[in-house]
Amino acid sequence: MALDISTFFVTYFLEMLLISLTKYYHMNFFKPLLTIAVCIPFTLAAQDWENIPVPAKAGSGKVWELQEAASDDFNYIFEATKDSTDFGDKKWYNFYHNGWDGPGTTYWQYDHVSVDGSDLVFNSSRNKSTVKMGVEGINAGCVTGTSRVKYPVFVEASISVADISLASDVWLLSPDDTQEIDIIECYGGADNGNQFFAQFIHLSHHSFIRVPFTDYQPRDANSWWGREGVSSWGEYLWNDGDRKYVQTGVYWISPFHFEYYIDGKLVRVVYNNAFATYKDKENEWSYTYPTMTDGELDFTNGYQTVVEYSKGSTYSFQTLKEASDLSEVEVIDPFKYQSGNGFFKEMDIIINVESQNWHVAAGRTPTNAELNDPSKNIMKVDWLRVYKPVEGTVVGLENDLQEQAIPTIYPIPVNNTLFLEDVATDRYDIITYDLQGQVIDKKQQLFIDGKYRHNTESLSEGVYLLKLVSEKVTHSLKFVVNR
Repeated sequence: MALDISTFFVTYFLEMLLISLTKYYHMNFFKPLLTIAVCIPFTLAAQDWENIPVPAKAGSGKVWELQEAASDDFNYIFEATKDSTDFGDKKWYNFYHNGWDGPGTTYWQYDHVSVDGSDLVFNSSRNKSTVKMGVEGINAGCVTGTSRVKYPVFVEASISVADISLASDVWLLSPDDTQEIDIIECYGGADNGNQFFAQFIHLSHHSFIRVPFTDYQPRDANSWWGREGVSSWGEYLWNDGDRKYVQTGVYWISPFHFEYYIDGKLVRVVYNNAFATYKDKENEWSYTYPTMTDGELDFTNGYQTVVEYSKGSTYSFQTLKEASDLSEVEVIDPFKYQSGNGFFKEMDIIINVESQNWHVAAGRTPTNAELNDPSKNIMKVDWLRVYKPVEGTVVGLENDLQEQAIPTIYPIPVNNTLFLEDVATDRYDIITYDLQGQVIDKKQQLFIDGKYRHNTESLSEGVYLLKLVSEKVTHSLKFVVNR
């Protein structure tokens, strides 16, 4: 991740140290140190993902445009609360997108969600109720974005799944609960008989009929994606307390075409009547298509039956298309639950931890000790970003990513005037946030010579985030006010 927890708190400590030194500036012992600290311009990071290119291709004549309203780097504070609450400048609320409180033995709770200044955090704990499935349940967190997305769109999250036998999820769901695309579904912990599922990230989607409830999802073995050397994603990302993060993304290209990315690498494509999957352990691509008998999908050893059309060392859309042309069975919605239209509806972005019924029925559910263990019961999301392809041309950048210098700001801490330099010529919205994510001030300014003087006289002492937002780029710059 671009700004991990340790970096955040080191940065925060230095900022607070500067404030403390300022208060004692009259002491000769601190004068040289403070003079050096204040006079050196600070170049601060923008969004945590700024230096991570969008792995998907926007297409000929197109560039990626960040959807600011739906994207978040979670570099602010939101304290857990027992009330239904919007947070992150109203980008999220701390519950599911309707009144349902969760699948299986899940009880989503408002106060199991927080933001710690660097990450969106989800806790889990024991719920003594036995109303669901006749066993004690799981309290967990769930959030829903307030901005919906629709194809063509790329959605990617940087996530550290819980090291526990619960599902850590980032997904898209239509408001009527009939179309779902899973960006990541991972049962991270290897305890309680979950060793098999812990080694995979599930890359899938669902087509539903609500009444009577009917669910289709691809069930081929390749939808369970594993990485060489990872036997438990929870343990791998927990990393003995020095948490790591995996970037998982979906490019929803059209109603019948999805691409899945893990750590910037294309690993699975679902297109019309065929699948293409990169098998990391075999280091090869497999092109397959499903079969059906008497109107029902065929299964072999518990998995959806597929015919392997081809293998290859690199991805080829042409090969996938050839496999699709050989099949008469759709992979997006083979039973036409969506009336043959594929996935076409706007969708909410949902992030949560949950206890699913099929895992509980098989005994794969956490113990009280595990639910009380912060090394196991917490999922974290470092950032989530959303891009849409728009008309435009980028010269000399193979990743369709606009190259922008990060502005320099000084002095830190600031008294009444903050100076910005190296800002690309453009018209920007200039937005000031406090650490709770609340908008303090917003204005618009045309930058011509790359310089700008930002008045901070009205701000009380503390740490703030300044965002510069243009049609081409967004910069997020942290600064400290001290007098």
